[in-house]
Amino acid sequence: MDKSSDINPDGACKPFVTSFCEGVEPGDGQVADCLAEYQRGVEAQMDAEDRYGVHVKAEADMTVSGGLSDECNEEVMQFKIQRSTNINRNTPLAKACADDANKYCNMTWFSGYRNGSVIACLRDIRDKLKPECKKQVFKVQLDASYDYRVDQTLHEACRKDAETLCPGVKLGGGRIQECLKKQRLKLGWDCSAELFRKEVEDTDDIRLSIRLFRECLADKKQYCADVAPGQAMAKQCLEEHIDQLSHSCRAEMESVIEQRVRIFRLDSRLRKACQSEIYNTCAYLGDMDTLSDYDEVVVNCLQDFASELKSQACRMQVHKYVELAAQDIRFDVPLADACYEDRQKLCANVPPGSARVIRCLQNNRDKLSGVCRATLFDEEVRFSENIDFQFPMKQACLQEIEMYCKDIPHGNARVIRCLQNSKTKKDFGKTCLAEVMAFEQKSSQDYRFNFRLKKMCKGDIERVCKDVCHPDEDQVCGGQVLRCLTEKLDELKSEDCRKEVYYFQKMEVSNYHNDVILAAQCRNDVEKFCKNVQPGDGRVHACLREHRKEISDGCRREEMILEQQEAEHIELRPNLLKACSNERQTFCGNVQPGSARVFRCLAEKLADPDFGPRCRYEVISKLQRRQANWKLDPTLRRACRADVADLCKAEDTLATETGEVYRCLVHNHDDLDPGCKKELGRAVHMAFFIWSPGAILTRECDADITQVCLKNRPSMDRIPGAVGSCLADVLERLQAAETTSRKIVKEPALSINAPPQLSEQCRVLADVAEPPNMKRAFETTLSVALLESQLSAIESKTGLSMLNRDRKGNAQSVTLTGWTAVAGMAALVVLAVAGITYAWKQYHGVPDSSTVVLKSRRPRYNRVASIE
Repeated sequence: MDKSSDINPDGACKPFVTSFCEGVEPGDGQVADCLAEYQRGVEAQMDAEDRYGVHVKAEADMTVSGGLSDECNEEVMQFKIQRSTNINRNTPLAKACADDANKYCNMTWFSGYRNGSVIACLRDIRDKLKPECKKQVFKVQLDASYDYRVDQTLHEACRKDAETLCPGVKLGGGRIQECLKKQRLKLGWDCSAELFRKEVEDTDDIRLSIRLFRECLADKKQYCADVAPGQAMAKQCLEEHIDQLSHSCRAEMESVIEQRVRIFRLDSRLRKACQSEIYNTCAYLGDMDTLSDYDEVVVNCLQDFASELKSQACRMQVHKYVELAAQDIRFDVPLADACYEDRQKLCANVPPGSARVIRCLQNNRDKLSGVCRATLFDEEVRFSENIDFQFPMKQACLQEIEMYCKDIPHGNARVIRCLQNSKTKKDFGKTCLAEVMAFEQKSSQDYRFNFRLKKMCKGDIERVCKDVCHPDEDQVCGGQVLRCLTEKLDELKSEDCRKEVYYFQKMEVSNYHNDVILAAQCRNDVEKFCKNVQPGDGRVHACLREHRKEISDGCRREEMILEQQEAEHIELRPNLLKACSNERQTFCGNVQPGSARVFRCLAEKLADPDFGPRCRYEVISKLQRRQANWKLDPTLRRACRADVADLCKAEDTLATETGEVYRCLVHNHDDLDPGCKKELGRAVHMAFFIWSPGAILTRECDADITQVCLKNRPSMDRIPGAVGSCLADVLERLQAAETTSRKIVKEPALSINAPPQLSEQCRVLADVAEPPNMKRAFETTLSVALLESQLSAIESKTGLSMLNRDRKGNAQSVTLTGWTAVAGMAALVVLAVAGITYAWKQYHGVPDSSTVVLKSRRPRYNRVASIE
């Protein structure tokens, strides 16, 4: 047998060949390969038994009892070392790779003949090789991972360093490589570069990572038995089961991951999936295998531009990196580096993993250094995008995600929003609920923690809130931008932004913790008055408002701001929403929410016999609360903002919540803008509609109402609108008695007593509550009716058709031709003269002799318009 084709079967390995490789035909290195595989199996088994105390079968399914002798093992390795110097000495390799070597490595053929550079070339382009060639190259790589001397380039670069730094370290088993790695900073430049090159080459297959393979052999068989080696698939499988791995395997896997997140070139999956993005997006123009000081920049770049990556495979790999970072600070390079000292000082006893260290840093935010706090903030913003990056919440909510959010795609915080929407469900777990509520509180601290709102409101924030917060690198905005968005909701252009701001408002009214500014102002008041009140469903807010007069000024001011927001939308009022769910469906099902439209609809239906008592109580309570502060009436606030600023600024500044602004507007009624007059009239109208003794807005009429309305009907005030209707009737009789002119509407003369009198203050309020524009509407109707009457008279006398009518006989338009046009013009002249006469009387104060009497069914409250 040619000595170069295999080891000598009669040499130092003779007993081992007889015992373990019987039947293996010598030649092409088959006996050497058999013995080498046997030795690797023995060492793996011995390591496993030392660590686990269990028997683990060798990879080749051999039954082993002891390893090769040192002499035999060295003979095997010398054979492999010699074979690695020349591709032609490795017959199976030379045969399998002839075509690939000629195609890709022909320029190095002659030099490779001398120093193994052809084999090195084949290793570099292994992804392009044919399957059989790739298989043979892998065998060479495996031998080199076991003994660094088989890798000619590595051995030549590191031989002196190994002799100096690793004396006494036994050859084989990857032990020299491990020794060199531990002393990397002491290595020469060439050795360091070649050692790293070998590490990069070995990342694709767990079998080439000797230490990892040995530590995790039992775990691989348990959790990843069906996973084929290669393409880092076994590593990925172990990573997915990292929480179930044995202690030693998990520690080794975590060490591998920690290296990988710092040096992207050690992750073969990321390199392959993101090669285009690394060059194009991150402007990485160097050789991936040589440029070392760009690794961390590339990983951070890919994470920063994750949403812009075109390759789905690349996005998946980057997603995994962020997921790992959110789970363990060791896998978050920027945070681990920025917070190293803070972690040692504040979280030294907190074990890594399960986001424990990150939670510890969050809980000690005020004590962190500036750079740590700023970096933590940036990472929290990144983590807000996906439930996969909220490790504690995801683990706590696995059951709820399966029950309520199973088909919701991850990303864009969709699953997080699903959990928020489902948190009131009956079967929603307490542990998950606590995590969801903690997330909501966190997202209220700064708008950038609220991924959906940050994304949807980017343009509006730059437009209307750009000067609100100029955060330093280590500071958060403290809810200022969120406050700006809620206060300027009407100015927001993006409908999606308005929806997200509205959702945030629902979070605020539900739990006071979610309004960071209010929570800060009310912390002491909550402790004093609402200590035992469970947060949620607006309970703490309700408690604070019950103690409105006792809480601090700052807390009272913040509650007032929140009340103004609540007044805009019924769904921002938890108690009202629950109490009036049926009434809303029955009476206001088609009313679009927002601008207090649903609440107004409910208020208008109070007197309906089908209106439930619970809902009626809630609506009346809100209407009565409005009387204290004009800002709690959204439509009035918008219509009268300018008039209040011009005429009632002093009263508004006092913020006494005693109705002073309403009284000021009533006092200056004649000077108000028409829109403000209309809304003020509606507000006073509703105050009379729900009248109760001592009400802020109508108390000037309490004595009058008691005397003229309740004297004969004491229970009248129990019917919504009854007192207002009574007062309207009294005012009608007063106006009728004061009028001496002729009546437009003829009625039989009635013998009545003199009407009761109203106090001057009550009379003013009742006049303000008159339905707006009644008089103007009547005048317009009268003018049109007069024109139609004139033209109809001409038609009846002449027989000519001048009015175009619909099927019901109602006039729709006028057609005038010939002399009928002259007659029509004459009618218009008569109408014009009448209009001029009326205008002259109005200008000179001549009283009109007409009165309009409008009758209505009680208990509706309708006003009477009089033309004076």
